[in-house]
Amino acid sequence: MNLADNEIHLWLSFERPKDEPALTQLRSILHSKELERVDTARSSETKLRFLAARAMQRTVLSRYAPDIEPATWRFVTGEYGKPALAPQFQPLGLHFNLTHTQGLLALAVSRQRDIGIDAENLYERTTALQLARRYFTAEEARNLEALPPERQPARFYSLWTLKESWMKASGRGISAALDNAAFSLDDQHRVVGMSFAAYDAADWRFWQYRPTEEHVLAVALRAPGATGGVTVATQEWRPDEMIHGP
Repeated sequence: MNLADNEIHLWLSFERPKDEPALTQLRSILHSKELERVDTARSSETKLRFLAARAMQRTVLSRYAPDIEPATWRFVTGEYGKPALAPQFQPLGLHFNLTHTQGLLALAVSRQRDIGIDAENLYERTTALQLARRYFTAEEARNLEALPPERQPARFYSLWTLKESWMKASGRGISAALDNAAFSLDDQHRVVGMSFAAYDAADWRFWQYRPTEEHVLAVALRAPGATGGVTVATQEWRPDEMIHGP
């Protein structure tokens, strides 16, 4: 599969109970440490989600490097925990970021290093205002609280996913601090302005999606001088296709 410098491929997978047999077969491509994490998860739902996430990551990367079997990939983590390909695979020029939440997994693949993605389920948290007061800028929190209660979850998660994807793209994780990125949103919760404590906003671009009625997703890219012409193509990943062939 081809991936140009100005493209991001966004892979989505929707959790379905019927996928469990195929996911179980995909255990064979995971590394022992990944399997250990799967097997020590607290619930069967979490086990399957982690298994799917790692299988998705490995099989999708092999789409771009067909000579490399999914089980062969090895990964490292940066100083702040961002995953990347191990040194022997870095000449391939593939960069990725993964997120998962109840009902949805998403993987962004890019030729640009500073790529980040976050997805959230609208119905998972009930403390939006408390979190906003703690992690958002004062203006973001005020604007959120000014909305009618029924509109607050969508606004909260739009901001949250934008900030999380930004932190993940920066490679600094939570050390970057959510309130060091400020976003202005329109009535449809789309970005109309942004500023950062330690970055030039012109170097960043964000994409926002609603894959389902209950999910909010954001993709962040930092590519100085190259964000203007970048496009995103979305594809679905299905576990059964990995068993029987795409």
